[in-house]
Amino acid sequence: MRRHRREWNPATRTSARSPHCRGGLVKTLAPRGFVRLLVALALLAGGAAFAATDVAELQSKAEAGDAESEYLLGKAYLNGDGVTRDDAKAAEWFRKAAEQGHFKAQNNLGFQYLEGRGVTQDDAEAVKWLRKAAEQGALPSQTALASLIEQGRGTKKDVLEAVAWYRKAAEQGDLPSQVRLGEIYFFGVEGAEGAPSIKRDPEEALRWYHEPAERGNPAAQNAMGSILERGYGERKADPKAAAEWYRKAAKQGDPKARANLGRLYYEGRGVDKDPARAYAWLRLSANAGEPLAKNLVEEVKASLSAEKLAEGEVLVQFFEQGVD
Repeated sequence: MRRHRREWNPATRTSARSPHCRGGLVKTLAPRGFVRLLVALALLAGGAAFAATDVAELQSKAEAGDAESEYLLGKAYLNGDGVTRDDAKAAEWFRKAAEQGHFKAQNNLGFQYLEGRGVTQDDAEAVKWLRKAAEQGALPSQTALASLIEQGRGTKKDVLEAVAWYRKAAEQGDLPSQVRLGEIYFFGVEGAEGAPSIKRDPEEALRWYHEPAERGNPAAQNAMGSILERGYGERKADPKAAAEWYRKAAKQGDPKARANLGRLYYEGRGVDKDPARAYAWLRLSANAGEPLAKNLVEEVKASLSAEKLAEGEVLVQFFEQGVD
């Protein structure tokens, strides 16, 4: 069984968000922003602190050509462990290890080129080293490589290859890749001129959104709600199930889910009609700047009696504290 390789793995620390309104989905985390998020998290990776004697021993082994020592010395320079932090020296040692096939060093060097940290920023070089690491199973490299290929940064744009790499990372449990695959299959993606595209496939989107939704990702939960509310193909609309997914995301503070849940309470779809609850969820969403909620909350407010409006204001305080 192939070991899953993780280095600078941001999967458990991200919460990619996509707004979903009136049962529809709108992409917000564009691939470029997605890569920025990966880099930012990856370059924060720490490591065990090294004493001066440890560094001296590492230096000796690294200078003798030991790939693991070259990698660890690069990591020490990257994080300032036992040495003065020096990104250029980190890149130098990572390169030595990477050229010997060390997948962690390849991964780290690729991210340095992507960020321009200690080296001149170069998407093509980033792709080169990330691909080498990705081919050895490095999860962060697979995710970043997928996004670069999807954008055509440093390499030819190829949505089919991008999806293949997202899938490899997603199958290792990478949450951002799972969410991105959900987005891709829900919307469909146009390929470069004359190249194949990914057709819209809500069933496949639902499949990829499900695991991150179950793991508590609010964007995926909101997406599940949006897909189930609309229905597709032979799957009938299920506003009741949609409301439950919206609720899970809304209780985590997701403004899109709060707008969607408030709308369902206003319409009485999937839940009992309750204008006061509708107002409360929509008010919280509007306070976060959600356009749908800003428009609808005033309509709901105008329909409320003074007593119901007061009830709604009390509910705003409860919902804000996570009490539903």
